[in-house]
Amino acid sequence: MKLTSLDEACSALVAIDLARSAPPGPWTAAQVLIHCAQSIEYSLSGFPRNKSRLFQSVLGRLALGKFLRQGYMRHNLKAPIPGAPLPEAIDPEAARNRLLKAIADFQAHDGAFAPHFAYGPVEKSRYDRVQAMHIADHLASFA
Repeated sequence: MKLTSLDEACSALVAIDLARSAPPGPWTAAQVLIHCAQSIEYSLSGFPRNKSRLFQSVLGRLALGKFLRQGYMRHNLKAPIPGAPLPEAIDPEAARNRLLKAIADFQAHDGAFAPHFAYGPVEKSRYDRVQAMHIADHLASFA
């Protein structure tokens, strides 16, 4: 699955049949959606734990650039956001709604964004694309 914007991610999220979706690994579909929501929410409020500035400015920037150039992301689908609570196992529809709300809040936000825990400071258009790629990587694992 390839998503290039959060608008496309919204369409994909609305279309997915959560009753028939079961991602591999330790998380339920709802937990995966909550994890994606957390990532977007933290881009507005600040991530709980960040990599060092050196990491962000070297490895983080290289990874972000690679993802943006190739148009997709591959990452550890089992890894929680550093310092974040593990995603709750809630009703899948509630999880989808939380993610859709996080996307709407992101899109409506006009101020500065919090630095990403690994990439460091990211401008809105690039954050939009990489968050969409993050969602796409997770949704592609749904059976």
